[in-house]
Amino acid sequence: MAVEDYISEKGVVFAASVSSKKRALELLSESLAKQTPALTKNKVLDALLAREKLGSTGLGKGIAIPHCRLDEIEKIYAAMLKLDTGVEFESTDGRPVNFLFCMVVPENAADEHLQLLSSLAKRLANDQVRQSIEKCDHAKCLCDLLCDSTGHLAS
Repeated sequence: MAVEDYISEKGVVFAASVSSKKRALELLSESLAKQTPALTKNKVLDALLAREKLGSTGLGKGIAIPHCRLDEIEKIYAAMLKLDTGVEFESTDGRPVNFLFCMVVPENAADEHLQLLSSLAKRLANDQVRQSIEKCDHAKCLCDLLCDSTGHLAS
């Protein structure tokens, strides 16, 4: 599964800090809405907030993978947000989140969605990967980090 099919440097956002989980999701929604005319910031934000009400997408160890399904799109779109200061995200370990990989998925892409979620979760569970994310200070660094040398998501 090639990560560049879902993310590019233009989908990466850096912020010193945000005031809330909602503000982090707003930044990601803005980035996603810029990627296709089929999406609006409010549509994406509403869907992400609705998904979060079902249970936090904070995995722990400073990582969250917010995601939602939308019927307006035909392919997966993704964005990443790296924060200098973590934000409360109701993560499983109670720690603040400082790296978010967000995706919006077509209603009919359940298998692809689950495969991408699983691959990302495995990759981001790696201590070395998380430490490297903390050191990244530009979009290319983050994009390269989530890809192996062949451009496929490492597992």
